Amino acid sequence: MGLRQKVQREMLETGLPEDLKQEFHQLSEWAHTLPEKFGRRVRIRLVDAASIEGFFKSLLRRVGRYPAFSVDGARYVGADFSRVDALVSQALRQKEAQPAPRSTASTSN
Repeated sequence: MGLRQKVQREMLETGLPEDLKQEFHQLSEWAHTLPEKFGRRVRIRLVDAASIEGFFKSLLRRVGRYPAFSVDGARYVGADFSRVDALVSQALRQKEAQPAPRSTASTSN
């Protein structure tokens, strides 16, 4: 059983309200489009806001609503995934525009 199926089964067992189930389904569907859009250049990490880690991340990043996204320091709160895609695209363009680090290896005779 895959991780997605396991998480969805756990959600059904916990009796989440229908709107939260739908929101999770939309988030999951969007997340599965990322490899097609960006390949291996993007890594996604889902943190449950109700977990201890999620609680502390919410405090540190001052997030009070969800879903919330952080892409290289840029934040977006909301469910318009096209805005998150735009943040990812922008971050990737900035990384590609940065000059490659020079090698400082010295040779001695």
